[in-house]
Amino acid sequence: MLAALLAAFVSDGGAPAKAAEPVAVKVGAYEYGVVYYFENGKPNGMVPLLIGLLNGLQDDYEFQLVETSSRRRYKALADGVVDLLLLESAQWEWQDYAVRFSDKIVTEKDVYVTQSSTAKTVDPFTDVTSQSILCVLGFHYGFAKFNSDPEFLKRSYDVLLRYNEKEVLNGVLASEAPIGIVSAGFLARELAATPGLGDLIAVGPQPDAMHDLVSVIADQSVISVADFNQMIEKLQATGEVQRLWQKIHSGISG
Repeated sequence: MLAALLAAFVSDGGAPAKAAEPVAVKVGAYEYGVVYYFENGKPNGMVPLLIGLLNGLQDDYEFQLVETSSRRRYKALADGVVDLLLLESAQWEWQDYAVRFSDKIVTEKDVYVTQSSTAKTVDPFTDVTSQSILCVLGFHYGFAKFNSDPEFLKRSYDVLLRYNEKEVLNGVLASEAPIGIVSAGFLARELAATPGLGDLIAVGPQPDAMHDLVSVIADQSVISVADFNQMIEKLQATGEVQRLWQKIHSGISG
């Protein structure tokens, strides 16, 4: 009993001992659909929402947002600039890196889009790789077996690379290529923000790919996969993760 009482006070004045500071966990994020994007100049999307949920769940770790890019994210994780990447796929060329993967958090899909006028005259979705396709630099696509190398894509397919999904969608509308690929979350956000857009585009009946999104955690990270999985399991049990994910995909089926 005496030892417990003494442990509750510091030696220089009998004040209660302060609780340990939470361990900072640097969370990498890059612009991808509703996973991470900017709205009115401020970060938005599922990653900031999840960071808020994780920080509200416990006091041992403080998850902090660190912006990166689709192409820099590998080096950022390898160099310790970030401890983990939130909402990433294990299929996206991580095989040569010292990383581990969390349990699945949510599932996203990438869809083919074309102008509705094109879809009325021909079926552009029957053989997509025989046509020009607008894609995002650094992203991974099912038709290319998730190889994101720009030279491979240009050599093997008729691919036009853009810097983000907005440029892909605008390129389709401007007839730069008959087909583009965007995430379902991005498309849901654009349809909600742009009245009449749904009349201008058609979505392919089959997705380019379905992605189980996880956290990619560096071997040297300050948080273990087991600890992270435990937190995600608790959040999943509340239903809040799925509720938020479905909300920002409103209007897109599947």
